[in-house]
Amino acid sequence: MIRIFTDSTTDIPQSVVEQYGIVVLPLYVVIEGREYLDRVEIGTKDVYAYMRQNIVPKTAQVNYVDTQAALREHLEAGEDIIYIGFSAKMSGTYQLVAGIMSELREEYPLRRIEALDSRGGSLATGIITMRAAEAAAGGTAFDRLTARIHSMIANIEHVFVITDLNWMIRGGRISKTLGYTTNLLGLKPVLDVDDGEMEVIHIVRGTKRAMQKVADIVAERAREYPNQAIGITHADDVGAAESMKALIKARLPYCSFVTEMIGAVLGVHIGIGGVGVFFLRKDC
Repeated sequence: MIRIFTDSTTDIPQSVVEQYGIVVLPLYVVIEGREYLDRVEIGTKDVYAYMRQNIVPKTAQVNYVDTQAALREHLEAGEDIIYIGFSAKMSGTYQLVAGIMSELREEYPLRRIEALDSRGGSLATGIITMRAAEAAAGGTAFDRLTARIHSMIANIEHVFVITDLNWMIRGGRISKTLGYTTNLLGLKPVLDVDDGEMEVIHIVRGTKRAMQKVADIVAERAREYPNQAIGITHADDVGAAESMKALIKARLPYCSFVTEMIGAVLGVHIGIGGVGVFFLRKDC
């Protein structure tokens, strides 16, 4: 049996986690000096509630001892493991987990153990993880499954709009000059992820136009796979997610959607009000 691992930056619906037995390694959210295990000791809505009080949370990577124990538990049960992690260029979590897995390969030489950098996060990594878990449950062999995951990583897309840049300024994700200028002029950045790093690809005046721009990009990049399940995440703004869904549906009428709130770890850095869209350029 192949067990799929991921981490809590991956915004997978809890129902899917339970259906396929996906192991979600929790990062930490730190609020006023106290550490909370993400999605275990604190929920996403709770974190956003603190943020709305102008409290600035911090985040920390997974715990070494707990991660090792979780991996060992499944190896002892005779399972092979594939870990699909948050971009190594945006967090140290992937390298930490990959290092632990490398150590465990020597201890469990008969088990297959693989760490894969998704080069992204949120529901982009979620889509890859969900499809991998479904394939594993269907009996796909280890090497074939890892090859499929590599293909999905190469073809996954992230396109998102940030409506309030103050949180990204505080977190050092964008420069203060760019942030303050765009806020002052009512400009909204449209971003994607290129080789594991966020980058601004367009700057559009007004949220409505920025949302339309995102939908146009999605329609163009998904033209070879128009009937897929598209992931939409929102930073505590359900209305924005619904608006984005309608814009995309008008352009890709045969697609379906998985909608989730952006998880606490990413939400801390992106802030309140952003909307992300995640999809594949082709079926993998």
